Amino acid sequence: MLPSTLAAADFTAFQRTIPSLDIVIFSDRSRLIDGRAGGGYIGFQAHHQFLRSSLLYGHGKEVFDTEAEAALAGAQAAITYPTAQFATNLWICLDNLEVATRLLSPSTGSSQEVFESFRTLAAAWPLRERLPHTKSGSIQIRWVPGHAKIPENEAADLAAKEGAASTPPAPQKSSYASLKRHAKTQSLSAAQSQWQKVAPQSYQDLEITTSPKRPRELQLNRLDLGRIIVARTGHGDFADYHEHFNHDDAYLLCRCRA
Repeated sequence: MLPSTLAAADFTAFQRTIPSLDIVIFSDRSRLIDGRAGGGYIGFQAHHQFLRSSLLYGHGKEVFDTEAEAALAGAQAAITYPTAQFATNLWICLDNLEVATRLLSPSTGSSQEVFESFRTLAAAWPLRERLPHTKSGSIQIRWVPGHAKIPENEAADLAAKEGAASTPPAPQKSSYASLKRHAKTQSLSAAQSQWQKVAPQSYQDLEITTSPKRPRELQLNRLDLGRIIVARTGHGDFADYHEHFNHDDAYLLCRCRA
């Protein structure tokens, strides 16, 4: 059995163990070719879908940010829904492992405000209004294998795609991760532009650039790479090199006597 198939089977088996009155939220994110990002979530209780929403985040969010915001939005909708009084636990299921591991933990970097809001919400869940016989419970996070044809996760993915494709009502705020990526892209472009102005002619003739940082030549074996470096730098067994450094013992002629 393939790992993805096995993971999907494990999750499906886990789903059967969730009490029917617990609320289960599936959240997901989407990003279009033009950079627009969206999120979505669906909610189930007693095997009935009672929540669904598509969210638009515009161009200023990375996939990581939208995944976290979709999970938060789903949890916020669930805790305020009237039937939350019947549920013991609130399950948040998402296929982004990094976000899943950080939702209930102190976080640095992008979307700190979102993660802080989620932890505040998790602390409020046991204090919600509930029936006398309903336990306080907690918010639980569960990773879902993505692209494993789990129906609920596929439905959340569809909601996210609809959110990304919708028309933005107003300019959206940019996240830290999005601004960081933009700044990195701009700096690389500026460095490349400056290099084209100041690069020695010999480097320009060999089309040596500043990007990528790890050119394909580095994948060659050491012998071939060494020959390329010698040819490009001119520091090798060349007559000009030996004459420049006054190597009196150097043999300057080729075996063909040229």
